[in-house]
Order: sequence, then C-alpha cells, then structure tokens
Amino acid sequence: MPKGNITLQIENFEKLLGDINDIQNAGKVAVKNTLKDVKARAPGWIAAEVTKVYNIKKAEITPSRGKPTGKEKKMAGTISAHGDTIEDFTITYRGRLLTPVHFGMTPKAPPHGRNYTLKMQVLKGKKEVIGRYKSKRKPNGPYSKRSHNILMGTGNTQSEGTNYIPFQRMSTRRLDLKKFTTISVPQMITSERTHEAIMNKLYDETSKRLEHNLNRAIGK
Repeated sequence: MPKGNITLQIENFEKLLGDINDIQNAGKVAVKNTLKDVKARAPGWIAAEVTKVYNIKKAEITPSRGKPTGKEKKMAGTISAHGDTIEDFTITYRGRLLTPVHFGMTPKAPPHGRNYTLKMQVLKGKKEVIGRYKSKRKPNGPYSKRSHNILMGTGNTQSEGTNYIPFQRMSTRRLDLKKFTTISVPQMITSERTHEAIMNKLYDETSKRLEHNLNRAIGK
C-alpha cells in the first residue's frame, strides 16, 4: 500500500526551544520575586484596608521594615508569614483583645476632681460612650458595689507606655476589677467588614507584582 511521510521542519527549532526554556526560567524567577514582594508588602496592603474601617493607627498593625533601630515600635499584635509558593503562602496574625486606648479613647487620663464621660471609636465615624465617672461622693457614705468603666492606673513605668485604661469595679473588694477590652487584630483582619476588601486587595496587588516581575525577567 502506498505510503507517504511528511517530516516536520521548523526553521531555527533549537533557538525556539531555547526561547521556551528562557521563558520558563523567567517565569520561575518572576514567581520567586513576587513571593518575596508579597511577604514584604502584604501586611501594609492588609493594614490599609483595615484602617479604612477601624479607627486604629496603621503603624500599630504593620511591622517595621528595614534594619532594627534599637527602639522598635510597639505593635497591637504579631505577624508571621509562611509558605514557599504563592499557592501556600499564609500570613498569620496573633494578638490579644485591645483596650480602648488603641481606638481614640477620651479622656486619656482622669481629670483631677472632675466628672468625665469615657468614649472610644472602634469603627470609624462611630464614637460611643463606654463609661462615666462622678467625682462627687458623700463623705463616709455608701459607695456602689459596681461601677461604670472608669480610668484606673496601670502602674506603667515606661516613657511610652499606657498609664490609664478602663476598668469596672465588680464589688466592694479592692482588687475585684474587670478590664474593658474591645477587639483584637486577628478579629479585625477576618471581620465581615474587611475580609472581602482584603482578599481583593491581595489578589490585585499580587497580580500587579507578578506581571511586573515577569516583564522584568524576560527583559521587557
């Protein structure tokens, strides 16, 4: 039976193979550099979205960049990054419930001998009353067993520490106190108010960095 063969011939085939390998290698380099970029920049991207909703300073939820200076800022939580690929990259936030000091609490210290109303603003634009203090008491009279949230000293001895935070007296016992707390950094990150915006921000910014690094790797 008659048989015919056609041999595929591509001009500069070896060069094309070389170009493909170069592109593959460039892609690996681009992904590696993008992961490095994301590890460094993602906390700032996340903090930008959180501070659109919550009345907390961006510096409090963003780690310092660069070399240690010996006087590092105090953060409201800790951040750690894990993963060797973009697919398994994870940022973990840890932190305690925060006091109103982090959310624009007023007053910051009890005014001597005067009444005051204690306020904070956790969500931007939504200031709320969290306690009241009446300075006038009847001498030798009965004090209430429970109090509002009022400012009490922390015993701080550091120049940049917190001197007063809200406590509520729960009984007549001197040390029967309950510290007033609000929300933690992990809760702000995963909140329904911020989560979607954070994920969109991460997707958009990571895509931009990948495109940038790929163009640079292939010499565009």
